[in-house]
Amino acid sequence: MKKTLLILVSLLVGQTMSAYDGVAKLFTEEKGEIFNSLSLVARYDLLNNYGKDTKAEQLNGLQTSESHILKLTHDYMLIATSQGGRVEMKLLPKSKKDTVLAVIETVITPYKDSRISFYDMNWNQLPTDKFITVPTIDDFINVKAPRQLVEELKSLVYFAMIELTFEDETLIAKCNLEDFFMGENFARYAPIVTDRVVYSIKKAKFKKEKPKH
Repeated sequence: MKKTLLILVSLLVGQTMSAYDGVAKLFTEEKGEIFNSLSLVARYDLLNNYGKDTKAEQLNGLQTSESHILKLTHDYMLIATSQGGRVEMKLLPKSKKDTVLAVIETVITPYKDSRISFYDMNWNQLPTDKFITVPTIDDFINVKAPRQLVEELKSLVYFAMIELTFEDETLIAKCNLEDFFMGENFARYAPIVTDRVVYSIKKAKFKKEKPKH
């Protein structure tokens, strides 16, 4: 019954399911936990209209704002799911026979905060710590900074908002602590922090690169 429904939906939007592969195919197969505001019909419409003159947007299930695909390749998709959120999906070859899907969900409130998760090709979730040690505020503080100053900073930043995004074959983590302080008293801590940490990606493993000075 479910298979029949999927075929009917694909015919409704004018595409056969076999027309999609890579990350686009996974987009249509996601179980509704990540794209819970986008129906299957809406997903196919977004894919069909991507790259055309037609404004490739769909009103999401919340009926509050439109969703649109910002970038799509065989192994990468960036989609704005609403005015306050976006999702990135990237295929990562773990071996010749095994591929992992990395998904970054980002909320904008207006500051950006992300979480990353990993799945196999059937959308079964995999343990995050097998692929990356998720960045914390400590990753943005100079390891040679005075301990007292570090503890003082961490006591003030009770909730660090960290944005994650893919950039070519790297993952970029950003934590703009100056925004958290809203410009007040930040000069004291500016010399001991960075707002950007880079992770190289190899065989679905994320390794933090040493900062370049």
